[in-house]
Parts: sequence; structure tokens; C-alpha cells
Amino acid sequence: MDKSQKTTSFILILLGLVYFLLFIPPNSVGSKDIEMVQVFQPDEAVPLPYLLKMIQPSDSPKQALVNFFFYQYYFYGFLYLAYSAVWLLPLKWFSLMGNMTLIMVMLRQLVSLLPILLSVYLLVYLQTQFKGYRAIILFVFLLSIPAVFLNNFWWHPDGLSTFFAILTIFLLERDNLSFGRNFYLASITCGICAGIKGVGFFFFLTILVYLIMGIINKKVSMQRIILSAVGFLACMAGSFLLANPTLVYAGAREIFIRDSMETAQRLSQGYTVVYAKGLQVSLPQLVEDYSSVPFLIMTFFLCLWGMFRGTRRLLYTILLTWAIPITVMIFFLIHYKHQYWLPVSLPLFSTVTILFPERISIQKVFKNKKFTTWPAIILIGLLFFQFGNNLNKDTKVYSQALHREEKSPAIRFYNQVVKVMSHLSQNRSYHILQDVRMYVPPSENWYSEAVFDLLNYDLIREKNFHVLLILQQRICDYLESSVEGLDPQSFSAVQDFYRDAKNGEIRRYKLVYEDSFGLIFIHQKTYNEFYIEDD
Repeated sequence: MDKSQKTTSFILILLGLVYFLLFIPPNSVGSKDIEMVQVFQPDEAVPLPYLLKMIQPSDSPKQALVNFFFYQYYFYGFLYLAYSAVWLLPLKWFSLMGNMTLIMVMLRQLVSLLPILLSVYLLVYLQTQFKGYRAIILFVFLLSIPAVFLNNFWWHPDGLSTFFAILTIFLLERDNLSFGRNFYLASITCGICAGIKGVGFFFFLTILVYLIMGIINKKVSMQRIILSAVGFLACMAGSFLLANPTLVYAGAREIFIRDSMETAQRLSQGYTVVYAKGLQVSLPQLVEDYSSVPFLIMTFFLCLWGMFRGTRRLLYTILLTWAIPITVMIFFLIHYKHQYWLPVSLPLFSTVTILFPERISIQKVFKNKKFTTWPAIILIGLLFFQFGNNLNKDTKVYSQALHREEKSPAIRFYNQVVKVMSHLSQNRSYHILQDVRMYVPPSENWYSEAVFDLLNYDLIREKNFHVLLILQQRICDYLESSVEGLDPQSFSAVQDFYRDAKNGEIRRYKLVYEDSFGLIFIHQKTYNEFYIEDD
């Protein structure tokens, strides 16, 4: 690097450090215990016990290895949880594993935010080589994308999968159709990316076009290209297995295959109820999470321009072929969620560097009478307008995250639960059903069970709960006329239950409290024993 590049890289490191530290306060909120984590992010709370099991104290080294590798949660692959567990080892060594707030800060900062930060550094270097003002503009803009900002507030594998996807793009561009070491390194990172969340499989179009470009450019022989294709698949398969080493065992494979099939079904059809999908549904939310429609269109056209007219056609070909499959899937084939488009949005939005000259000369811009100058100025204006819009959304999201615990209706509702339960005998144990978005911390004589499945009378009868805590939002969601169940017959039974809950008339239960957040039902037998006198 020359002096200018070193100065720019130093500025970017300082900006990245400020950005990293900025998220520590909100990421330490709402994490007093795992029950509170579940209130704000059920997707964090579900795998957390399996992660903690991986590094729990063991009687022998053999048992420690069994705990680490056979953790019984293969939904996101081994590498994601192993990477997460490694960051928690210092907490284990210093006996800090009882501090849930510290655990969640570590996971959110180092497993979600850090890989995204590294991904942006990689893209900025790929597009600008850390030369001049363009690197700083691109760095700040990419980190301001609302979906990127939102992803920094939870522990999830999307940061890691995005990093390995961008690293694959970086290595392919660096290989420059030579089918050498970087090409095979790209196959390894692609396999790891596939092993974390399946995202790496969407490089199929990129690799196909890359091989075709190798044939057209005649940089290497046909035999070399065929061998390279086979080698890429072999290395990708090997690294996929490396990211999920337990798949060598039949039991782990069965669980992995089952989880993968269930995930594919949920993405395409829904979970219990049919999820809305298609461009009409996904586009408004995509705009909310990423950018306006004009800006989205601009980035795709910039990618096309770079592909056919730019000086780095290979890079923009890789970016476009990478963007197409996942974008088509999100728009037309699955129910949209903000994290699905992260691995695409960052590389695609990095194309805005085309708009900026390497050196600014305002005098030359306004003296230039060529028509092509003014469209670029207009598009740059659109970029800065989008940046301002991003900052406005980011500020609101940050404030909500920072104050989510003190403003949580779930925590306020828990205070009412305590009042209701104070009527009951403290010498007995009570089985409580709670919605996953409700806060019920551990208690000496309360056994609370968070049920992810939809409720019906068969489930209630089987579990024989003493207390039901039901979320008003769930009642509204599943009684909407537009909601359709995957299994109409069983969903009809679900709606019957929620309809009775809405009317405060669940069979064998008595409604004792209701507000805009939730309802509290007490089993009729328990109610007769402890509440009749109060009435």
C-alpha cells in the first residue's frame, strides 16, 4: 500500500471501531436471562441451550469432545455454533457463564456484527483498493443499510454466511479466469458458506458463467476447465463436510436431512399457516429494509453497465450472476425476511463506486458539457438521498433497541401475572403455558413452558396446564380471514381455540385478567379453590 491507501485504511479502521462500539449498549439490553432473550428474539433463545451445552463442564476430555461435536442442533450447521462457542470460552475460563447479558453481548457483537464489518472492509477493498474518498463513502453507506443495521442486534448466522459469500466473490475476481489457487480457495469458502445456511449453493450460476467465460476467453485449455469444474465441486463438498463434520455419522445425517427438509418446506410453504410470498408481498418490505425502488433499479443497471462497459467486467459479471438466483427466490418463491438478501445486497450496492471518479474536480464537472456527466450527478444525488433515509431509519431502530426492555409490554404484563399468581398457594407447583413472546422468568414453584406450535384443545388437554398466558397478537393473527392453514382441518381446530380465547371462554378455564397485550386464564379447578372467596 502507498501512503494514501494506508491513511484511508487507518480512517476505515477507526470508523469500524466506532461502529462496533456503538452497538454494545443496545446489545446489552433485554438479556437479563434466557426468558427475556426469548421475548425479544425467539430465534436466539432456541439454539442458545445447545450452544451452552457444547462448552459445559465435563468429567473427561472424551465427554467434552462429545458435547462439543454432538450438540443435537444441526439447523445452521456446526461451524456457526462452534465459532460462537469459541468466543464464549474466555467467559467459561473466568467463571462468567452465569452472566447472560455478557453472553449475548459477546454473541451479537462477535458472531453477527464482526463478520458483517469484515465483509464491508472486503468489499471496499475489492472496489477501491482503499484509494481515496470513494472508500470512505462506500464503507459508511454500506454500514448504514437498514437491514445491515438491524442484523447487528441479534445473534444469527447471517453475518457469517454473508462474509463467506463475499470472500468467495473476492477470490473468484482475484483468480481472474486463471483457474488457479484462488479458484480452489473460492470453492472452499463457497462450501463453508453452503454449510452454514445453504447460501453457498446459490453460486451455481456464477460458477457456470465463470467456466463459460474461461472457455470463451481461451485463457486455459478445455481439459483444464473440465478438471477445474470437477475440482471445484470436490473441494466444495469437502469444505461443506468440514463445516459439518458430524455428518459422517448416520444419526447426525438423519437429523440434518430432516431439519433441512423442514426448513425448505417452511421457506416455500410456511410454518403451520401459509406464508404470503411473491413480488407484491416482498417488495414493500424489501424497500423498508434496504432502499427505494429507484435505488434498487439503479444498482442493477450499474452492475449491467460495469459488466458490459466497465474496466472490470469480470467482477460485475460475478456480482450480477450471484445476485440473480437469490433475488428471484426472495421475490417469487419464499416468504421474505430481511436477512435473506444480506449476502446479495452488500455486493450489489457496492456498485455505486462506478458513479464516483477516483479524484474529485468540481470545476471540471461543471465545465463539462457532455450529457453523460449530469446523469451521474443525478444518480449520486439519489445515493445521498438514500443515505439520509437510511440514517433516519437507523436512528429509530437504534433507539427502539436501546429502550426495548423498559418499554416492553411483555415485562409489564409479567407484573400482572405475579399479582394473579399471588392468589395461589405457594406450597404447590404450577404448570404454565406461555406464548414465546411473553416474559416468565424462573420461579421456585412455577414451571412455564413456551409453546411454539399453534394452540388447540387437544394440546391443552394433554398438558393439563394450570395457567394459560395467551398473546393478543397471536389471536388477531390467526383469526384473520386471509390466513390459511397448511392443513385446513387441523387449522380449523386452532382457530376454534383462538376464537374462544378472544371471547374469554376457553373450556375448563376462567379468564382472570386481560389487557391489550395478553390474557390470563386459570384452570377452573384451581380457580374454584383459590379465587371463589375473592369473588
